Amino acid sequence: MIGWTLIPFSRSKQMNKQEAIEIIEQSKIKIANRERVIFKAGEIIGGCVQVDYVPLEVVVNTIDQIHEPQKVVVPKFVAEWIEGCKHSGWHLQKVLSNLDDDEKVGDWAYDKNDDLIPEKVDMIARAWLDGYEIEQEKLYTVELPNPNNIGTEVHILMMNGFKQVVIKKELGNDWKKKKGFQLTEEEIKKDFEWAWQFREEVD
Repeated sequence: MIGWTLIPFSRSKQMNKQEAIEIIEQSKIKIANRERVIFKAGEIIGGCVQVDYVPLEVVVNTIDQIHEPQKVVVPKFVAEWIEGCKHSGWHLQKVLSNLDDDEKVGDWAYDKNDDLIPEKVDMIARAWLDGYEIEQEKLYTVELPNPNNIGTEVHILMMNGFKQVVIKKELGNDWKKKKGFQLTEEEIKKDFEWAWQFREEVD
C-alpha cells in the first residue's frame, strides 16, 4: 500500500496558474503499477515502470484556488467598440487615449466636465485584458396616449418581422408580456424618438 501526505489548503487563498503547477509538481509521488513487457533474444521479460501520480484531492483543491479575474460587464456599444479596436490592431494605450473617437463611448466614459471617469477607464482596460460580459439592455414598452381610444383599445410600438418598429393597435394589457412589444432604448429612438417620453420599463 502506498501512502502520501495531502498538503492542506486554505479555501480563502488564491493562486495563479504557475503557483498551481508548482503545488502539483511538489505533490507528485512515484508508484510502480504499470507492467512492461520486454522482448529480448526471444525471451519475454516482465517488469514495472515507475509513473508519476498526484492524488486527485490535491489536483481538485489546487484548481479550485486558481484566481480567475471576474469579467467586467460593459454596455453592448462598448463591447462592439472594443472588438473594432482589436480588429484594427490597436494596443491598449491607444484604446485608452482615444475613448472619445466614438461618440457613445465618449459620452459613457467622460463626465459632464469632459473629464475621464476613472472607473470607466478601469472597466475598459479590464475588458480588454480579461474579457467581458455584455450588459443586459433595459427593455421598455411604449403605449401612445390617445383620448379617442375605444374600450381597452391601445396603440403601441412593436417590432415587426422585418425588424422595424411600427405602431400597432391591440386590446387589453396582455401585449406587455410579449417580446415583440419589449424594445430597447435604441430601437425606440431610431424612428420614434418623440415617443420615448411614453416608455415604461419592463420588470
